[in-house]
Amino acid sequence: MSAARAMLLPVVLLLTACGSGAPEADPLAERDPAVTAALADPLMADPDLTSQNRGNAALTGGGPAAGEIPPFKRGQAELDAARAAALDLVGGALRAAPAASAEQETSPADAATAAALVRALPWGRSCADKLGYTAAWAAKLPPALPVYPRGHVQEAAGSDAAGCRIRAVNFQTPVPGSEVLDFYATLAGKGGFALTAGRAGADLTLTGKAGGSVFALFVRERSGVTEVNLITSGG
Repeated sequence: MSAARAMLLPVVLLLTACGSGAPEADPLAERDPAVTAALADPLMADPDLTSQNRGNAALTGGGPAAGEIPPFKRGQAELDAARAAALDLVGGALRAAPAASAEQETSPADAATAAALVRALPWGRSCADKLGYTAAWAAKLPPALPVYPRGHVQEAAGSDAAGCRIRAVNFQTPVPGSEVLDFYATLAGKGGFALTAGRAGADLTLTGKAGGSVFALFVRERSGVTEVNLITSGG
């Protein structure tokens, strides 16, 4: 063995020994920080964290998870635009809702949540616990019973469980309540629903049934805004 090789051999052995004893790189140290944060974030199944879900950003406005919902427009221009869109949707003319045939002192729509309102309806009582909350349900209403044009959705819930095809949507519009009622009476009438109108507390009401489909509408005015609760089953 030459003198040069004899001098290099201890160095090679030393480097080999150091390499075999060194700890392996921590895979977490090389993970994208954004991915790490996403994996560590609590599950959205936690009801206290549902506001972080951005799956319905089209209805809740853009921006970060904590972003505010765009302000509700109430001016004359918005009112005119909503009316025009509603007339276009029904084919140019509204049909007057039936005359009120029943009156109650209180309204089921006084309930604080969609589940409580659904539970107050005879045909929704057994389905209330199956509801899930997401604004996407507002886009899944039956074609004959959509959200009033340009309506501002506040809450939406629903279920597609067997025997519980429920939709419950709360929204606001600057259009007077009587016109909103006529709009739904027109669409539902064209859809073959047998209609009944009434009053319940502060609400104008409209209910309908067609085959296995039913709906209940609660319309009230407060501070220049019309608040609407629309609940459908089947369809």
